[in-house]
Amino acid sequence: MNIAVFGGTGVTGQLVIERALAEGHSVVALTRDVSRIIRSSDRVRVVEGSPTSPADVRRTLEGADAVIHCLGIGGKGDGKASTLVSESVGLVIDEAVRSGVKRIVCMSNVGAGGSGPWLYRRIVLPIFLSWLRPIIADKDRMEELLRSSGLEWVSVRLPNIVDGPGRPIRASASGAGLGLSITAASVAEFLVGQVSSSEWVGQTPSISN
Repeated sequence: MNIAVFGGTGVTGQLVIERALAEGHSVVALTRDVSRIIRSSDRVRVVEGSPTSPADVRRTLEGADAVIHCLGIGGKGDGKASTLVSESVGLVIDEAVRSGVKRIVCMSNVGAGGSGPWLYRRIVLPIFLSWLRPIIADKDRMEELLRSSGLEWVSVRLPNIVDGPGRPIRASASGAGLGLSITAASVAEFLVGQVSSSEWVGQTPSISN
């Protein structure tokens, strides 16, 4: 399978590329800086450009069978509203529909859509993680676009991502009963698995270790 990856220079995105290659897939990755993509295989094609440029998104999806979108604003952001993720996903959806790409898998956050345990939603997020609220608002917009896209989509809601090897993954439709963190390697494993699995299509699973 040929997978188009957005956000492939981030910690998780790099592991997504490595995992996809390990599973025998080919990858086309869009980045503003081609030097940041480690081309360890002739099955990696790099497109230099912007994730909010229709022309660059179109070039990235040429010949793609599926999309993994793990673009983010990086770190805690600046606390201001952002439309980067939803704008990019909107362009990807438009091009996927035009070019016949059926499957898109996106990174989201626990808290999107009101997900997560009561304590997290009512206390932890508004008081201790207030910087995350603009990011979650953009993920909410992204998920609304996915729902109306007509594509086979999966939006994976994630808690705190930490370093470490792949570990057993717990998944929940509601976000209840999960841990507070997940390793980036575990995220990459789950995301790549969704390009061919039908288990969570049209859903917003929350996962953790």
